[in-house]
Amino acid sequence: MGAGVCRADDVVKPAWKLGGAIRFNYVHKSWQDEYPRGFVGLDTARLNLDYDDGRLLGAAEYRYNRFPQGQGGYWQHFLHHGWAGVRFADRGTLHIGLDKVPFGILPFASNNFYQSIAFYAGFEDKYDLGVAYASRPGPVEWQLGFYPRDGGSYGGGANTARASNRYSYNIVADDDAHGFGTGQRDRERNTLVARLTWHPGPAGQHELGASGLTGAIRNGAGIDTRRNAVALHYAGTFGPVKAMLQTSRYHYGTRHDATQTYDGLDANSFVMLGAFGFPYPLATQGSIHIANLAYDIGGKLGPLGGFKLYNDYSILRKHVGSYRASVQNVTGMTFSSGKWVFYADFMLGKHHPYLSPDAGGLAATAAQHDGFTRRINLQAGYYF
Repeated sequence: MGAGVCRADDVVKPAWKLGGAIRFNYVHKSWQDEYPRGFVGLDTARLNLDYDDGRLLGAAEYRYNRFPQGQGGYWQHFLHHGWAGVRFADRGTLHIGLDKVPFGILPFASNNFYQSIAFYAGFEDKYDLGVAYASRPGPVEWQLGFYPRDGGSYGGGANTARASNRYSYNIVADDDAHGFGTGQRDRERNTLVARLTWHPGPAGQHELGASGLTGAIRNGAGIDTRRNAVALHYAGTFGPVKAMLQTSRYHYGTRHDATQTYDGLDANSFVMLGAFGFPYPLATQGSIHIANLAYDIGGKLGPLGGFKLYNDYSILRKHVGSYRASVQNVTGMTFSSGKWVFYADFMLGKHHPYLSPDAGGLAATAAQHDGFTRRINLQAGYYF
């Protein structure tokens, strides 16, 4: 080719990329009588910085949340993720820092904005501090991660629990003023995670996988106990239809004093999880089952496109204390227009910290709240 002529594939893409998003929600909760028409407010403002020069990699994201009164009337900020890494000649990768834990269906075991019950139990879209290796892409892939600590807590308003100002749901110290006052002071430490996937058939349309997790729970007295979890999953694409199936089981060993409880419950039947400003209890033994179905609709409607319909179902069955199951079902649609992305979700569930007035979270629950409650979430987000 002549001098000064440049082909399209000769153009070098910049290694650095700066981006972010700002999102707004309309929310209506069927149990919230003081807001019969729901409420509107800012959900999240975030800033992203990514780096990829072909060999060296990195990514970071910082978020600010400010929720209206109907959502708690609080604000917080936190590092969502921040890691540096390297891509090897065989396309395997090594990441060091605050990074996503490779467990179950990735990147999400859900289609909707609020994800699945696995997220609220600390097993979906979770970020911890450590090192992880992912093998080269192929029909069989594996990932191994070691996380000495969780992602830590950051800042928030006076009406938030300090240990829970974070994105990922981790075992955290309870808060006397904005928690359950149990006196539990547990922390996650030295978590080892392994994930193996197989992509049978052409074009990687199907994925079968298995995941395992083990780690320490360190209580305030300096005593370590163990937590373990396993998961099996399938994710497949059939033309415009996408299916996700996952089953998992977990067991958290604890060593709490009888006084480290609330409402007279067995102090070793629950642990405290925290994120988004507040902690709540999770049963120490349970199984989580996920069944999702999505349908991509081709074409455009004026400036709108990328339509996807979905139904995401998940259930947490608790194997301790005769605790009632927690259920979440989300029927919804997402679509986009330019840099705008929209979600419309109808949520139905019970015994769930985001779907009912049940203060027990994902552990003990109140009999008067045994019926299903509803939540409507409409979101508009601008991504740049």
